[in-house]
Amino acid sequence: MRFTFRKVVAAGLFALPPAAIFARQSGPLPYATTQVEPDQEMSPIGVATDEFKGIHIISTRVRGVRGANGVVYWVSSNKEILSAYQGEHLLWRLNVAKAFTPALSQPQIKKLIFCSNTVFVTVNKKGFAEVNRQTGSLGHKMMH
Repeated sequence: MRFTFRKVVAAGLFALPPAAIFARQSGPLPYATTQVEPDQEMSPIGVATDEFKGIHIISTRVRGVRGANGVVYWVSSNKEILSAYQGEHLLWRLNVAKAFTPALSQPQIKKLIFCSNTVFVTVNKKGFAEVNRQTGSLGHKMMH
């Protein structure tokens, strides 16, 4: 019986190191999942309901939005940078506020609205920008 026990322990030791290595490779997410809300496109069967929002107001409580494809669009704590993450992998990062300086003093991202391939970003009360969801490139920007 002791011999069988030793075989089981030895087999367990060989199986443990790859699992331990895998566990070390996955690090913490670069965003707080408690501050991410689903976009309305996440609703079951594709129908928007009251529990899903179309306009996402960025605050201390909500700093990110998860799209249907699992990509999280995250606003930095200073509300200047919009980033896209697939899990812990950074897809792109864009300093939206920089596009509005010096026209706006202290530009900050206030709202995100998602549409097919575009994120519409409201900066302060007067600035609006279009960001490509796939590439993170800045499209049209305007102020009113």
